[in-house]
Amino acid sequence: MGMARLVLDEVLAVRFENEEPDEYRELVGKAGGELAMLLRQADRAFPDHADREELRSLARDLAPLVRAPQVYRFLFLRPSRAPMHTLAHFCLSELGLPDERLDRVARLALSSSVCAANERVPYRILDAAWTRHMAFGDEELDHPAMSLSPIGAGVDLLQATTNDAYAFTHALPYATDFGRIPLPSDVDGHNLLGIAEALAVKALDEDDLDLLAEVLMAPPILRLGWTPTLSFAWEVLERVWNEFGFVPGPGIPPAPQDETHTQKVRRVLGTLYHTMFAAGLCCATIIACESVPSEVQQDVPGDREAPPGKGSAWKVNWMRSSQLVQDSLIFLNLAFTLRRALEVVDLVSIREVLNKAAECDLLEHPLFMQALEMLERIGESQQA
Repeated sequence: MGMARLVLDEVLAVRFENEEPDEYRELVGKAGGELAMLLRQADRAFPDHADREELRSLARDLAPLVRAPQVYRFLFLRPSRAPMHTLAHFCLSELGLPDERLDRVARLALSSSVCAANERVPYRILDAAWTRHMAFGDEELDHPAMSLSPIGAGVDLLQATTNDAYAFTHALPYATDFGRIPLPSDVDGHNLLGIAEALAVKALDEDDLDLLAEVLMAPPILRLGWTPTLSFAWEVLERVWNEFGFVPGPGIPPAPQDETHTQKVRRVLGTLYHTMFAAGLCCATIIACESVPSEVQQDVPGDREAPPGKGSAWKVNWMRSSQLVQDSLIFLNLAFTLRRALEVVDLVSIREVLNKAAECDLLEHPLFMQALEMLERIGESQQA
């Protein structure tokens, strides 16, 4: 709640004399919507918490910013963009802060003849459907785009980009309302959990705690329990949060010349706030879904050599983990080793990783299946 109050008071609620209106509106639309999502999920996770009045206070202070006149302008002129401009409104309505006039306009925009006339990739279609479900009911969540999103199509893991990963981490909560609604029975949840493991390793390898926080919503949403790798990744996130009092973002932009205090606050918070909001959403989802990860033993540190991963945050946890925990992280070890081999296309090392994966009954994991398919393609290319 502290970061939410800071972002609200120091960024969103401040009018800057020299600021371009469009830039301010974009900021309020993005950060305001994310804050409203966090407040809604926190209310679901902590219905009887002592800080609930602070949550309501934040919602009341946010309401005039995300229901400002420019929101009406967007709904009047661009109804195809209505989901992104009404997300915060519907979240606040669920928190007991209705606005009947905006609600009527929002529903008309979402029902207009061009409500879907906005080219979106599949996970963004699920994003829009998630907003619509708050207006029209849970039927909106069962959208045909699910099969085209990473939920149905998977993720190309061997050299997945951060955008590839975010398509996965966004599609899951949108399609399920953060785990409240189960995925359709024909969705392979175990495959999705494997994808989450691979993306968690990517996040650890790159010290990207923003991505990691989003990936760690997968176990509670999928209702399949926590794997050793994902439990370990959660411990990394939790330790860093406790150590610093916040979760660092993936990088703070360099300071421009003659930076004012206000510009400095916005530059730092512009990176930091999203990671904290993502971590907050992760915690709220874990609690709301009653899927708390098992504690990783750290009382008697083991002496296994650390896997060849990059990054620094996970190594602290590795050195503190027990021998039993280190031995259980075979997927983490193999995935890091595979990532290093893929960087230089070391086919011998890749085959060794796959042989070890087969010995550990991990060859059907999506990461190793994709590596095996890659070797098959390379082998086919070398045929006479």
